[in-house]
Amino acid sequence: MHGLIHLELQKFVEERFGARAWSTLTHRTGLASEIYTPLRSYPDEQMLALVGEAVSMSGKSANALLEEFGEFLVPTYLSLYGNLLKPEWRTLEVIEHTDETIHRVVRLRHEGAAPPRLKAERTGPNEVVLTYDSPRRLCAVARGIGRGVAKKFQEMLTIQERRCMHRGDPACIIVFRRESYRGR
Repeated sequence: MHGLIHLELQKFVEERFGARAWSTLTHRTGLASEIYTPLRSYPDEQMLALVGEAVSMSGKSANALLEEFGEFLVPTYLSLYGNLLKPEWRTLEVIEHTDETIHRVVRLRHEGAAPPRLKAERTGPNEVVLTYDSPRRLCAVARGIGRGVAKKFQEMLTIQERRCMHRGDPACIIVFRRESYRGR
């Protein structure tokens, strides 16, 4: 997993649980000597161990914590990749075009990067159906990112997961529906 995600997880943990929380987390997972940088990738098992320990520390469910983390990622992602978005795009357009814009650039810029495979289908003016496929099974992060993007554009979004890899499905099918549009 890309080092940027680890660095963002560190910021998220420190913001939510206090300045010493990251140190506690890395010690408990045996990763205290690891130095994360945005220039390399790290084994997925490290991120999963860190998230598992963060769940234990927080008392929240993994889904709730990962959705919060996904929402937390949005400002950083938009600062890094916002120039790839068309000015007229709002929440659903960003979700619809993430794989062909942001993920494409991530794959080109970072050797070995493996963002989730996304297939988006615009099923109506206020709805996008997203197929999420990743061996990491972090669909909760995708849902959180959707919420964070909607927050950025001041839109109300409902999210329904029709299928989920955590329930044995081959991929997650997530429906993002814009409920309220506050203009451009």
